[in-house]
Amino acid sequence: MTSVEQAPDEASMQSAIRHSPLPMIVTDPRLADNPITYVNRAFETLTLYSRAFALGRNCRFLQGPGTDPGDIERIREGLRSGRAFQVTLTNHRADGSPFRNQLLIAPVHSAEGDLTAYFGVQRLADEKEDGGDPASGEGELALLRELQHRVKNHLAMVVSMIRVQARREVTPDSLKAISRRIEALALLYDELIGAGDSGTKDIAAGAYLSRIASVISSIETRPAIRVNVECDDITLSLDHAARLGLLLSEFLTNALQHAFKGRDAGYVEVRFYRVSGGGIRLSVEDDGIGLPGGSDWPAGSPSIETQRDRAENDAGALDTGGHGGEAGVGGSIVAALSGSLGATLNVASAGRGTIITVDFSPEG
Repeated sequence: MTSVEQAPDEASMQSAIRHSPLPMIVTDPRLADNPITYVNRAFETLTLYSRAFALGRNCRFLQGPGTDPGDIERIREGLRSGRAFQVTLTNHRADGSPFRNQLLIAPVHSAEGDLTAYFGVQRLADEKEDGGDPASGEGELALLRELQHRVKNHLAMVVSMIRVQARREVTPDSLKAISRRIEALALLYDELIGAGDSGTKDIAAGAYLSRIASVISSIETRPAIRVNVECDDITLSLDHAARLGLLLSEFLTNALQHAFKGRDAGYVEVRFYRVSGGGIRLSVEDDGIGLPGGSDWPAGSPSIETQRDRAENDAGALDTGGHGGEAGVGGSIVAALSGSLGATLNVASAGRGTIITVDFSPEG
């Protein structure tokens, strides 16, 4: 059957998914009260709660007078089960208005099998299907479950890199950094939804990286700091795209945070393109203040294992940033991701500013 012969109800379902961004949420059960570490813009639109309000809080602020205690208990049972589950319940927006919220929640485990996060997708339940028709919306839910499963696997990778110990308080800046890293994977999820095909194994990496650059640069408050993006139309596997997205997130964030200290103007140029011999290059170049003298970032960064040990055993609030010349978690993530891609990473001063290049073979 060709796409033009597709059943109308299935075509309508896929179109709805493509044009309706889904609210997403990530929580960390290792921290006290299982707080939220990430919500996307669709969550803000649906609930009317801002990301700033939601981060660090338990999801129960969505409950209200219309929430059935039995549904709350079903969520608790689902979390205790250690398996993916779904619950439809009445939640309340920031203005007090109720809505029927269909939750798909999945646990995220590290390579060692430890529970590291819960990844949730919210869906505004249709009144007709919520009224008792079990078949209504099942095609859409099946697709969402498949997409959730794929992104959850990639989420496990990044969560393991930013793993924290439940006994420790996390600094606000570190919580924001965790949220930003998850944002890169949330955008991957959106790109998969846009494909409208649960069998998709590859992704338009150029479009995906362009979206990451757009989202990260949108938080820059200095209007004279320009971010130029030029990404070729290149298709990559989900695994390669996810790792490149996380790398770009680190590179661009570092440039915007550190390259223009004491300056109100400058540029960052992001490029993603093919090079001779079939290789692919991601480059991020700025005209900022350049690297500190003697810097070999990220070569001098501690391993991910060392960062995990610090997170679990050091005293005080957990601060994942670098201070006093000591590399933060970002450098460790960059080194680990470059190694996992089998990529050649080069970080150097480029006359004025810094240029970072990542060269790798998608067949490698």
